[in-house]
Amino acid sequence: MVNEITVTKEDMETEEIEKDQYLVFTSKSQEFGIRAMRVHEISAPLGITKIPNTPPYIEGIVNLRGRLVSVLNFRKRFRFEQKEHDEDTRVVIVECGGYPTGIIVDSVEEVIRIPDEKVQKLPEGVATTVSQEYITGVGMLDNRLIVLLDVDKVLTKEELSELEAARQVTENVQLAKKTETGRDEG
Repeated sequence: MVNEITVTKEDMETEEIEKDQYLVFTSKSQEFGIRAMRVHEISAPLGITKIPNTPPYIEGIVNLRGRLVSVLNFRKRFRFEQKEHDEDTRVVIVECGGYPTGIIVDSVEEVIRIPDEKVQKLPEGVATTVSQEYITGVGMLDNRLIVLLDVDKVLTKEELSELEAARQVTENVQLAKKTETGRDEG
């Protein structure tokens, strides 16, 4: 197993996290940002358990200190070309729809401040109804364009329900195994 945790929310709280601070990550050589206050932790990819009958962008679940966390692949979710995980690949853990969710990204770059006056809406010709749901704007800093995402809208309510159902099935299987193991030992 690779180093499990690189940054936790507690580490990030040593400095007060402001509303205009964003965690910047890359996928397909593009920069994306999510509000830093929504990030619980960042880890290297962990042992992911596949769950049958889930959408292709759902990689599975991980056990993060006794709590099951669904993991989705950012590239698959947004239909980007696939890439093998490497030493820069990270899982960003956020609370999404009330559930802990890991998002696999190519790399995590930095936490930066993007003031509201530096954020613009997507141009009409580029924005689609779907993209407007989860893209809150584009941060414009010097020569950088950072696509800002609303983590609560990266997955639909139906998709979140599917994830929760898969998580419940896995928890029930784990509980049944523990119960059976306990009987065998007793």
